[in-house]
Amino acid sequence: MSGDYLFNAWYAAAACTDVAPGPTARTLLEQRLVLFRTEAGQVAALRDRCPHRFAPLSQGPVHGDNLACPYHGMRFGADGRCTRIPGQDRIPDAARVDAFPVVEAYGLVFVWMGDPALADPAALTAIAPYGQPGWGVSRGYDLFQACWQNIADNLIDPAHTSFVHQRTIGNDAGDDVRVTATEEGDVIRCGRWVDNAPPVPVVRRYTGLQGLVDRWQFYHYRLPGTTWVDFGAFEAGRPHTAEEQDRAPYRVLSYAFLTPCTRDSTHYFSLQLRNFAADDEATTREFEALYKLTFDEDKVLLEAIQREENAHPDLTPMRIASDTGVVRLRRRLAECLAAERAHAERPHTHTG
Repeated sequence: MSGDYLFNAWYAAAACTDVAPGPTARTLLEQRLVLFRTEAGQVAALRDRCPHRFAPLSQGPVHGDNLACPYHGMRFGADGRCTRIPGQDRIPDAARVDAFPVVEAYGLVFVWMGDPALADPAALTAIAPYGQPGWGVSRGYDLFQACWQNIADNLIDPAHTSFVHQRTIGNDAGDDVRVTATEEGDVIRCGRWVDNAPPVPVVRRYTGLQGLVDRWQFYHYRLPGTTWVDFGAFEAGRPHTAEEQDRAPYRVLSYAFLTPCTRDSTHYFSLQLRNFAADDEATTREFEALYKLTFDEDKVLLEAIQREENAHPDLTPMRIASDTGVVRLRRRLAECLAAERAHAERPHTHTG
């Protein structure tokens, strides 16, 4: 377990629909923030702490483009500067709170937790099929009582699906199929093909395929917290090419955005893009329930692991062959942490 965080990154903080004109409190990377919308509809993110007597701003009202402290009515704009102090005309320079860069994408609000000068919306992971014809979207959210690194390990580990997800996306056919791992730029890719196998439950459910299939499952991880699984299947014997994958009757790109909340709890935002029944609302609702079941299966195990680690903090996990992606991810994380710290120890004042 570790509370080590990369600060210079975009972190999912809320669904866009969850941020109304009124304040929304969120804890990200052990720091309390408050989100609210201006009159123009833009999301602002401030530290959830008035500089006067440290009252939580998230308990105060929004007045136009300003958020008011619930204690003495001081108002703060989207840039964190105080705009009004009841009972006095002069506003001192110290009357301000930290403001964090914000961008909305993919139906989510992302907050930059590090140096604002480095906050580039282009640094968000591109999701090419999002919003394109022929792709349906389902969504989910949960708060895992597990540290983000343990969840990250799970999301670069295709091997566990054969055992944890037999009701949904796995079966026994992949038990002994080796996992391969590669690094492509800043993305770690880990996965496998399972050939001449019975279709897993979700493939059978949505395609009607009953005979043997070839299926692929490739996990991708981009630090600090963006991960996606490319999962699909077609009739056994077809070439394993990108063109055939594009024509497959079943293909799902399942994205997850991990945001540490505390040292041992994590916001888990997800969306699934599917290449079938794109506009069918019933299928979307089914997929939301299906992936909630899948993620709940992970959650039960990961929270049990977290409890064991908390009880025995000196434990060190052994490694096996299928941990190839986990080893690469942990090594890459250590390198990124070292690089960020070498550039500057906590490069901005957002340190709580």
